[in-house]
Amino acid sequence: MTVENELINKSYYQTIIDENENGHPIKILGEMYMEEMKKQRPNLSSIRYAQGEVYFLNEDYEAAIYKWGNPLDDKLIPWAQKNVADAHFEMGLLEDAEKFYKEVETQSAELKAEVLLQLFSLYIQQGKHENAVDAIKNAVKLDPDYSCVTEIAQTFFENFKDWDNAVELAVSEAIRTKSLSWFEVIEGYAEQGHTNKYEPNYLNEVLVSLLHIDKFRFESLSEVLWNSYKQSDFYIQWLEEINQLLSNNNFEESYMWKKLPNLFKVSYFELISGRFLIRDISKLIQNHLTNWLEITSVSDTLISSSAILAWNEIFPSDFDATLVSEAESQFENSNTNQNGRQDGIKLFESIQTWAEKEGLLDDLSEFIKPMLEEYNIEVASPSKIRSIIKNTIEFLIEKRVEVENGIIEKINWNEDLLARLQEIHHQLGNMEKEEANVIKYSFRKIKNDLIQNMMRKIPEVLRNCSELVHEDSDFGKLHVDLNDEMNRRIADFMEKTTQYDIKNAFQEWIEDCEREFKESQIKCNEMSESFNHQYSVEKIVLDGDFKILDDWQRDLERISRGLVHLEKANIMLRNNPSQMLLKGAGKLLGSISKNKEKLHIKYNNYIENEDYTQITQELINPFIQQLELFEGSIEWDVSTFFSDSLEVLNSVSEEVQGDMEKHKDSLNTMREKPEIYRDPLTLFELKLRQYELMNTIS
Repeated sequence: MTVENELINKSYYQTIIDENENGHPIKILGEMYMEEMKKQRPNLSSIRYAQGEVYFLNEDYEAAIYKWGNPLDDKLIPWAQKNVADAHFEMGLLEDAEKFYKEVETQSAELKAEVLLQLFSLYIQQGKHENAVDAIKNAVKLDPDYSCVTEIAQTFFENFKDWDNAVELAVSEAIRTKSLSWFEVIEGYAEQGHTNKYEPNYLNEVLVSLLHIDKFRFESLSEVLWNSYKQSDFYIQWLEEINQLLSNNNFEESYMWKKLPNLFKVSYFELISGRFLIRDISKLIQNHLTNWLEITSVSDTLISSSAILAWNEIFPSDFDATLVSEAESQFENSNTNQNGRQDGIKLFESIQTWAEKEGLLDDLSEFIKPMLEEYNIEVASPSKIRSIIKNTIEFLIEKRVEVENGIIEKINWNEDLLARLQEIHHQLGNMEKEEANVIKYSFRKIKNDLIQNMMRKIPEVLRNCSELVHEDSDFGKLHVDLNDEMNRRIADFMEKTTQYDIKNAFQEWIEDCEREFKESQIKCNEMSESFNHQYSVEKIVLDGDFKILDDWQRDLERISRGLVHLEKANIMLRNNPSQMLLKGAGKLLGSISKNKEKLHIKYNNYIENEDYTQITQELINPFIQQLELFEGSIEWDVSTFFSDSLEVLNSVSEEVQGDMEKHKDSLNTMREKPEIYRDPLTLFELKLRQYELMNTIS
C-alpha cells in the first residue's frame, strides 16, 4: 500500500508503530512521543499526525483536530488540513468542513480527488445539487480512473435523472476507455430517449470507435439511435451522419451486416414516401444507396440495386457512373422478386393514402372504379397492377390544375359570401338606425303631448277652485283650506283622467313599436331566406329580441303609476307678495262682515287669474325626468333588438373569412411551392419505375 493510500485511509499511524509492539495505539504513540521528547532535537510531526488519526478513528474529533493543528512536516500539512475538514464533517459542522476543504492546497492528485469527493458528499448532505454536480464533474475531470469516481458520478446522475450530465459522462468515458460497458450505457440511454436532443454529430466519435471495436455492437447502438432520431427533427441529419461515417471508414467486406441493411431499406422508403421534399433528400440519396448496396449481401441486392437504377432514370444527373455500373451488375445477378403483387398493392395503397390527405380520394375512387371492375387488384398480375398505378399517377398529375381551379372557385365563392354578409350587415345597421329614429320620435311626440296636456289641464283644475270661496268663508284660514283642496283635486284629476290617458298613450306606442319590430323581423327573415337559398347553405338565422317590448311595458307601467303619488304642492302657502297680502287681509278684516265681500272678490280674482305654470312644472317635473330617462335609453334598447342578428352575421363572417384565408394560403403554397404537390407524385413515379424493374427479373 502506498503512503497516499495510508493517508487516505487514515492508517498512516500503522507505519510508524513497531509491529512487534503490543498494546493500544494511543498508549504506544504516547510512549513514542515521550521518548522523542528526550532527544536534543525531537521530531514530533509524524507522531502527532498519527495520534490525530487514532483519535479520529476513536471518534475523539476534538483531540484529533488539536493534534493536526500543531506544527507538522510540510508533506503532512495538506493531509492534516483535509483531515480537520473530515473531523468537522463527522461532527455535522458542514459549513466549517466546507471552508477547511477549500483551504487545502496541494500538488497531490490523490488528495485533490479525495477533497472533491468529500465536498461531493457534503453537498449532497446539504441538498446543494448544483454544487455536488460541479464537485463530481471536477473529480472526473481531474482523474477519471481514480477510485470508481466515474461509477459514482454515473450513479449520482442517474438517481437524480440528470440525463444531460449522464449522457456526457457516458460519451466521454466510452471514447476514452473504449470499454464496451460504456457503449452499452449509451445504448440504454438512447433506448430511453435521452440522446435524441443531441445533434447526431455529437455521437460521431462514439460510433467510429465502436465500429472498429465491435461491429455487432455498432449495429445495435446504431439501430437504437436510428429509431430514436426517427421521431425527432434530426432524422435527416442522422441519416447524413451515419452515411458519411460509413463512407469515411473502411471495414472488412467479410462481415455480414445483420441490422443495418434493413434499417437502410426502411429509411430509403421513408425518404421517398412523400414526407420529405426531393431537394431535402437529393444530396443524401447517393450516399445512402451506395452504403446500402455495399452492406447488403449479394443475394439480397434486388431492392437496393433497382432503387439506384430507378433513381438514375428519373434523376439522371445525380449519380456517378461507377455506382450505376455496380448497381446494374448486382441487379442482373439478383434473385427473382417474390413479392411482386404485394409490393404493387402496397404502392397503390400509399397513393390512395396521399390522395386522401390531399382531399382527392373521392375523385380518385371515381377514376379508378372502372379499372378495378376490370381487374381485381388483389389477384391481378404485377403488370396489370403497374398499369393501374401508372394511370392513377397520370390522373393525379392532371388533377393538380383542377385542384388549383377548385381552390380559386372556393375563394371566389367565399368572397361573394362575405360581400353579401357585409351588405346584409349594412342593411341591418340602417334598419336599426331608422327604427331607433322612428320609435324615438314617436315617443318624444307622446311625451310632449302629455306634458302640454298636463301643463294646460292642471292650471284649469286650480282656477276652478275659485268656486270654493264664499262671502261667509273663514278668510283667516281660507288659504290653508284652499291649499288642501287644490292638492286633492290635482291628485283626483291625475288618477281619474291623466293616468288613464297616459296608459292609453303608452299602450298605443308599445303596439306601434311591436308593429315596427315585426316589420323589421319580416325583412330579416327575407334576407336570411334569400341568402341561405342563394348559397344553398343554412348559414344565417336573423331573429330580433322581442323581449325589449316586455321591458318597455314594465318601465312605462311603473312611470304611469308614479303620477298617483305626486308630492303635495305648496300652492296657496307661498310667501309671495300677492298671497301675503291676501292672508294678512283675511286675518285682519275677515271678521268684519262689510269687508267679506271685498275679500271674496279679491280671492276669486287671484285664484282665477294666477299663473300656475311654475307650480305645474314643479308638480310634474319628476314625471318628466323619468320620461326623458326612458327616451334616452330607446336607442340602446332598439340596438338590443338587432344585436343577436348582428352577432350572427359577425360570427358567420369570421368563419367565412377564415375559410377564405385558409384557401388563399393553400393556393399561395401551391403556386409558390409547387414541389409540395409535385414531389410526392414524382416519387410515386420513381417507386413505380423501381417496381417495374424488380418485376423484370425472372
